[in-house]
Amino acid sequence: MTCASCGAACNPESRFCMTCGARLLQSDAAPLTPDAPARSFAPAFPSPNMIESLAARLNQLAGTDRLEGFSLRDMFSEVFRRRKPEEIDEYFTVGTARTTPRIQDVQTGWPKPWYFMRVLAFVLLIYAGFSYGWSRFENTNLLPGLIIMGAAAMPLATVFLFWEMNTPRNVSLHRVLTMVCLGGIASLMASLFGFEAANLNWLGASQAGIVEETGKLLAVVLIVRHSRYSYILNGLLFGAAVGAGFAIFESAGYALNALFASRSFDAMQMNIQMRALLSPFGHVAWTAITAGALWRARDGGPLTPKVLVNARFWRAFLIPVALHMIWNSPLPPVMNLKYFALGVVGWFVVFGLVQQGLWQVRREQIESTRELLTESRRIATAGRAG
Repeated sequence: MTCASCGAACNPESRFCMTCGARLLQSDAAPLTPDAPARSFAPAFPSPNMIESLAARLNQLAGTDRLEGFSLRDMFSEVFRRRKPEEIDEYFTVGTARTTPRIQDVQTGWPKPWYFMRVLAFVLLIYAGFSYGWSRFENTNLLPGLIIMGAAAMPLATVFLFWEMNTPRNVSLHRVLTMVCLGGIASLMASLFGFEAANLNWLGASQAGIVEETGKLLAVVLIVRHSRYSYILNGLLFGAAVGAGFAIFESAGYALNALFASRSFDAMQMNIQMRALLSPFGHVAWTAITAGALWRARDGGPLTPKVLVNARFWRAFLIPVALHMIWNSPLPPVMNLKYFALGVVGWFVVFGLVQQGLWQVRREQIESTRELLTESRRIATAGRAG
């Protein structure tokens, strides 16, 4: 297939030109939009392959599409590239009225994040220092730092990953870190009140999937009310920040409980390390899905009651709720395979929403370019007439 806008060769199954971002017209059907279901999944899951069938079902439930041009290897190809200090400083100078790039300058291809790995290495190094200090001196003054750094390492690095995937670059880092702290305590308190009021004890530990995901949703709605943050990618970032704050504070509490229950510092460290390894697959991804779907329902407008009753949003919201409930269920986590499988499902949906966010930016670029061309022609016509 050839793009009618720029003439570039395109994949027949693609919906947008990867060169110029124009929407592709199918010869045998009406034009497709990113909100329409994928053509290849129109039949009722015809593929005999279980993985493809699951992917189709997830796309249908989440309202997302098959990933196009996505490669984990390519996405993380910049992680180990050396950077100059000036380049890093400039990388963080974004998000203000003066430093947010024009929409025409925003990239719409799959992002290539890299700084998140440096955050992870830095925080793990601090954690290792506290761990060595404890093993060498057994000074209890080191325990708070050990717990906080261990609990924060993976969630914080994952938030930076989402910050880097926010290609409009319209959210400053200080706002993200504020969201981590404020969103963490707000979602924890909302969840505690929820446990007290819901009376879902008959579900056992799985009740957390309903109560905590709802609590984090409320925290996102209450804290982020600025309509200027209108992109789906913004919602994914805000959700990840709230989920990370929840994960950090909760993991710190579990580590302290492990110490009190076992009277063993080794058990506490084992708890810290296990929850750290699993945290990117849990609260951070789950709340990102919730907020990303909510921002998609906003469609660039403010958060209104109409948005909160959007059926497409609630179908997507069922995914993190179900993942959380299964995560906490009595199903045996054989070699942690249960958590790994749930994590793959969660991130599959996350990347589907990221793709829709990139499409949203691409559409705005096209519309902005058309407006500029129209204005230029109007000025030129007026000049000739004068």
